[in-house]
Amino acid sequence: MPERIARALGRADRFDAEEGGVFNLPPSAALSRLGEGDLDIAAVGAHRWLRAEPAWIRPDINGARLYALGVMLPLDAEDVASFVPDVQALLDDAGYRLEAATPQRWYVRMPRDAAIPRFATPSEALGSDPFDYPPEGEGQRTWRVLDNEVQIALHQHPRNAERQRAGLPPVNALWWWGDAALPDAPSGELPIFHSDDPLLRGAARLVNMETNGLPTRWPDDAEGLYDLRGVRAEALASGWLMPALDEMERGKRMQWVCEDGTGFSLSAWQHWRFWRTPWMPEANDRAEEA
Repeated sequence: MPERIARALGRADRFDAEEGGVFNLPPSAALSRLGEGDLDIAAVGAHRWLRAEPAWIRPDINGARLYALGVMLPLDAEDVASFVPDVQALLDDAGYRLEAATPQRWYVRMPRDAAIPRFATPSEALGSDPFDYPPEGEGQRTWRVLDNEVQIALHQHPRNAERQRAGLPPVNALWWWGDAALPDAPSGELPIFHSDDPLLRGAARLVNMETNGLPTRWPDDAEGLYDLRGVRAEALASGWLMPALDEMERGKRMQWVCEDGTGFSLSAWQHWRFWRTPWMPEANDRAEEA
């Protein structure tokens, strides 16, 4: 961490936010679908939803591994045009609809009374044998049959042969998850929310907050809440935290909240707290362990 940032955090007022804070949301495909921005709350609430994440299951000596999925896979509009119609043909009999909101984010739209079992989230299953995470509960047998049919269709799909000739990984499965229903509206105070995560944008839309994608760096007219979890460390410091400190020193008050619940309130007058030691996350972790 750059010394200037550590010094500012050491002098800031610290508070304990709820661990996860605004990020502590249920794995809800419905909420994520709302966050895509093309459907309103009533349209999303009229159906049940699942994420149908394009996935690469890779055989290994011990069986198979869920190797990559969603945004981890290079996908484009041609992949969507190739794969989606064939998968949709398998969903037709059940009355389900496959929707590709982006090349990497696919959803299954179902009637509200559809029987949906519980599915493991990508974070639980990634890197593991997918057969260790079968669907559980109501409708599990139907979904296992459907999942097997989808895997066979994708495994044999000519588009995958084209992808592999181009040096790209195949899309040989879909990872179903996110069966949680659209939650009740959470409380919210900030007028604008900036994030590339549709789940968080969906939560913001539930309370009628304005939502935008995340800019490439701290904007001159910064306002609202910025979700920086996906920003790489180098860009986070140079493109976001340093410019934010510049604006703080010109009189703008702000709060920074870490995913572990550690929060910092920063304001210009805190530079007088020159006796405080810089805050470093590594040192903080060691203090907690002691």
